Amino acid sequence: MRKEELRVLIIICLGSFFHVQSFGSINVSLPAIQKEFGAGLAAIQWVGMMGVVMLSSLSLCFGRAGDLIGRKKIFKMGLALYALGAGLAAFSASFPQLLFFRSVMAVGLAMAAPMAAAIIASTSSPETRGRALGMLASAMAVGRTTGPTIGGFILYLWDWRAVFVANCLFGTATCVTLFGLLKGKEERRREPFDFWGALFLMIGYPSVLIGLSLGAKSGWESAEISLWFALAAAGLASFVWRESRAEIPLMNLSYFSNLSLSTAISSFALASAVQQPIPIFGPLYMQNVLRSSPLAVGLVMATLPLATVVFSPLSGRLADRVDSRWVAALGLGFVFLGIIFYARLGVDSTHLRVALALAFLGAGIGLFIPANQKVAFSAVHSQDYGVLSAMLTSFGTATGTLGTTVAVALAEASRRTRDIEDAAGFAYDQQFAFSSLLPLAAIAVLITLQSFSIAK
Repeated sequence: MRKEELRVLIIICLGSFFHVQSFGSINVSLPAIQKEFGAGLAAIQWVGMMGVVMLSSLSLCFGRAGDLIGRKKIFKMGLALYALGAGLAAFSASFPQLLFFRSVMAVGLAMAAPMAAAIIASTSSPETRGRALGMLASAMAVGRTTGPTIGGFILYLWDWRAVFVANCLFGTATCVTLFGLLKGKEERRREPFDFWGALFLMIGYPSVLIGLSLGAKSGWESAEISLWFALAAAGLASFVWRESRAEIPLMNLSYFSNLSLSTAISSFALASAVQQPIPIFGPLYMQNVLRSSPLAVGLVMATLPLATVVFSPLSGRLADRVDSRWVAALGLGFVFLGIIFYARLGVDSTHLRVALALAFLGAGIGLFIPANQKVAFSAVHSQDYGVLSAMLTSFGTATGTLGTTVAVALAEASRRTRDIEDAAGFAYDQQFAFSSLLPLAAIAVLITLQSFSIAK
């Protein structure tokens, strides 16, 4: 790996680590925020949900903007905006004010997150691209592991405002490093931006996520939920119509005619839908069924991202030496096994069994993501790396939210068939939900293997 490639890799990994760990540290502070402002559960969830909504709905817009005016520029601006929003949020005088500043942070996240993989893919050579993407995935996994711990430690010493202050200070230091070292002119493309496509997308995509979020809590039959889904259908249908006719679309629909690319995107979407519910169900299962202490829950749940940290660099090295699709398929196989093990957890399971299931999932994610990203980036021209990275980010976020909503709905449906709620009942509900999701993991493995067979 050349010196310039290594320098860019280290800087981008630092920035990605920052926004991922801050996400976890802020989520830990939600109970304290709720207590100070007296906000209801429906309101407080938006402090966490804001990032998901913005990330899934704005990523494509900023991905396209990065391809036009410069990915490094968008990445630096995004992290600076995120740090600024964190600093302002620390001094919020009311909950609406906090929510507004959190939305500023979320816009910054939507700018920076899709650019990381695109920058690394465009600056690294094909021979070392897998290794570089593996290091990025590992840095983000470290952020997911340490975020709640850092947030909890700050809360122990001070209060929730200190969490935002710490994110502002660390973000500012990261930005200074980025602006000082991530230099060099980027080629600008004189092409129009598809504002109509962006508008339709920003109407449709958030409406889907809002409908899914509210429907799981308030019921799917309400008029409010029907309205959100109708708005989502209108927005997304208009987006597809616009993209099929625009001279230079926000998202080129012809991408999906490429077998390697469509396989990479669809398998990533399926894997996200299957594994994203784990961080929600895992702690609840260990607390309600196994009666684990908070410390034990934290240590066992850390198994998943730690396994990802270990296996992501290995995936990158393998992807540089053999066909990346085989490595991606191997990772999906581990995810499939992890879901099988997790779906079999019951009232008599031990912490070791839970950790084993999470370790298989973490190893699978670590093996799959860098190799799958290399497959995807190899399928398009380098000038479109920003849009492609944004597509992966957006689709992964949206399907992860959908998978979590479906898992919760399945567990709720299972619970309604019983008259009492107990530990055994929760374990059974969880088994039912993840057993139902298991075919999605199997399909992801099959379509990845099938694409390899067709290509041969």
